[in-house]
Amino acid sequence: MRDLPDQTVHLAIVVAASLCTACALTTMRSIQRVPDFRSATIHRVLVIGDFENQSNRKSFEDEFVRQWSRYGVQAVSSLDVLPSSATISKELVAPIAKTRGFDTVFVTRILERKKIQPGEKAVPTISPPSEGELQNSNSVWEVLLAPPVSAREFNLVTVETDLYDVTSERRLWSGWSETEEMKKIPKLIPPFVKLILKHLYESPGK
Repeated sequence: MRDLPDQTVHLAIVVAASLCTACALTTMRSIQRVPDFRSATIHRVLVIGDFENQSNRKSFEDEFVRQWSRYGVQAVSSLDVLPSSATISKELVAPIAKTRGFDTVFVTRILERKKIQPGEKAVPTISPPSEGELQNSNSVWEVLLAPPVSAREFNLVTVETDLYDVTSERRLWSGWSETEEMKKIPKLIPPFVKLILKHLYESPGK
């Protein structure tokens, strides 16, 4: 077999690296859960994307509704239940969730958007919650991956995703993720949703 020219090999490496980067735009940084949490108990969930941009909120919530249906779960967008102009708060959401028969509420919010310069490590300026910050001090804690080094400028978006039990009002599961905002937001939503649900259903004792 003939040796490949150096330029061809270099191109192949660059393309492969680009594909790997595209597949890893969102990374889970930490996960907490209460010991008695079972993802199989989720049957009817209210999905809330606490975002200022209502178009992104609708796309985000609708994508969770679509993908959660694959798990046999009836997920409902908050835009079908709450006024779009309403400020998201426990006082607003809790009574509506109970009245409408939801067993859980799933809330996602952006904690930080940080510009990462080329050559800089993609590290947020805020830290994940400490162990035991959920209501139960025996909650499991995981820190999953070391921060990557940036090859180009982008926004690093830190997102917190929480699952609450409607009856007890406890936070059952919490995940912190970081998304490299290199593409338009609608394109980032489906893989983000897939990753979050994957980790949610990988919880012990599901």
